[in-house]
Amino acid sequence: MSIVRFVLFVSAAIAAAQTPQDDKRLLFSTYLGGNRTEDAAAVAVDSAGHTYVAGKTDSGDFSGKGFGSINLNFAVSKAFLTKYSPDGKQIVWSHIIGGSSNTRANAVAVDCQDNVYLAGTTGARDFPLLNAVQDKQTGLNIAFLMKFDATGKLLFSTYLGGTRNEEGLAVAVDSQNSIYLAGRASSSDFPVKNAFQPTQAGGGQDAFVAKFTSDYQLAWASYIGGTAGTDNIYAIAVGPDDSLFVTGESMSPGLATEGAWIRQPISYSSFVAKLSPEGTGVQWLSYVGHRSGYTKSEAITVDAQGRVWLGGTTNAKTWPMSENAIQPQYAGGHRDGFVVRLSADGSTAEYATYLGGKTTGSADPDDTVSGLKVDGRGHLYVTGETVSADFLTSRPVQPNAAGATESYLIKLDADNKQILFSTFWGGSKRDATTALALGPDESVTLVGETSSDNLPLQNAFRKQMAASTDAFVTRLCDPWPAASVTGLQFVYTRGSATLPDPQMIEVTTGCPAAFDVEEITADQPWLRLRPDGQKTNLKLTVELTSGDLPAGEYKAELRLKVPAAFYPEVKVPVTLTVVEPPVE
Repeated sequence: MSIVRFVLFVSAAIAAAQTPQDDKRLLFSTYLGGNRTEDAAAVAVDSAGHTYVAGKTDSGDFSGKGFGSINLNFAVSKAFLTKYSPDGKQIVWSHIIGGSSNTRANAVAVDCQDNVYLAGTTGARDFPLLNAVQDKQTGLNIAFLMKFDATGKLLFSTYLGGTRNEEGLAVAVDSQNSIYLAGRASSSDFPVKNAFQPTQAGGGQDAFVAKFTSDYQLAWASYIGGTAGTDNIYAIAVGPDDSLFVTGESMSPGLATEGAWIRQPISYSSFVAKLSPEGTGVQWLSYVGHRSGYTKSEAITVDAQGRVWLGGTTNAKTWPMSENAIQPQYAGGHRDGFVVRLSADGSTAEYATYLGGKTTGSADPDDTVSGLKVDGRGHLYVTGETVSADFLTSRPVQPNAAGATESYLIKLDADNKQILFSTFWGGSKRDATTALALGPDESVTLVGETSSDNLPLQNAFRKQMAASTDAFVTRLCDPWPAASVTGLQFVYTRGSATLPDPQMIEVTTGCPAAFDVEEITADQPWLRLRPDGQKTNLKLTVELTSGDLPAGEYKAELRLKVPAAFYPEVKVPVTLTVVEPPVE
């Protein structure tokens, strides 16, 4: 078989980046903070690639507009919500939110119109409210829920809670722009409505879930919990059919439904539940964990098949992991992270793996999972923190741990038991990722807190740490080469002096950075390839070289290689049909 090959020169044989800043996959990385301490608890990315970061600040000079009462600075801690430009170089707007008592933002979400939803906890009785469902702060601390438009204008803000302590820990939005708020409630007079569990079951603390309509009415609100210990919800997710999933801790027996994966609770275990979006009840509930130790589930996401993914930490050393686990054995230390995928009906653990190393840190836990997201291909992104220098890496941006405690990011193809990408992230001191969000392209954004004054930076809005602990925001983009067409077809009349018009292919990677293309190959000599450069986004002109072929159908394949990608090769089939000229 003849081969037509166009080889592009790439210096140093696609030499590996020497530092994270040299790696084109690092799009931006910046500190976020003021003269005291900050931590970023949550992140969301809108359809245009803007990043929304939420958390807590103790700083008097935090970059942002005060959004609350005149007593805002009377509090030690305020919530913040900061919007970055898609390239991370600019802050579009930033709000400092609270009142005369401490306030913290714990969760953020965006809808398809790029409205932003913020959930958290406040002790302030002068918190900024608008169209409130509950306009009185009746307890010590209370949950809050806010909605802003893309320009930062407040559209909705309300308290939700009783006479003791409530925390808003999770927020999600469905396709109808209905809003879900979840967390934990210590009040026996939590404002339930149309509840499937109208009273607190016992143990001093139950979880709660509430649904608000798009016009800011409380559709339903319910406790969820049992009679022993404490129950709480750390994370919430909406499935592709607007189904609702929650996960958190539970020490209460009797909550699991018939046919659940784990029917009996384990001391200091967790749970996952699928709830009716209409608030009519629990569709299924399973405990999460193993009798050999403590398990905390604090991250959740749902894939296109309605299967739920969970992540957290465990010291259960004999938890049976799945055959295709990337880490089937507990590695050591105080705790390892874990990832589990349950079937859509909650009856089976289809995938389960530990994530961790063998190092024991100075404090518990050692290795955690704090964030999960599934992309459109079913690949799972996992983030957290690790103290283990032997934590698994693959094609890393940062191959080694720079400090005793580092953040990490993993991209996993669980079905094929492949780690597509895994890297450390951090500086010489403690770095901890708390959340991640996927962008409209191949990018992933991490947020958390850092004590490192040498965090790898790129296109940073803030280049210096201002205190002992700052928040950080980092965006990475792992290239996924793709062609603009699924195939090409040419038709040529034999003997004609005119060849078919050339056709164009564009090769992209889903990342704004330009990546080297190593070679372009066609496996038939009747094709000519003319690229307009040697980097993505690359335009490739494909044309026939001659018409000296008998009538018939001919097949060819174009191959383009982008070495920086895990799946570097793009294949485009080409069909040539040669027909006889018409008989006169």
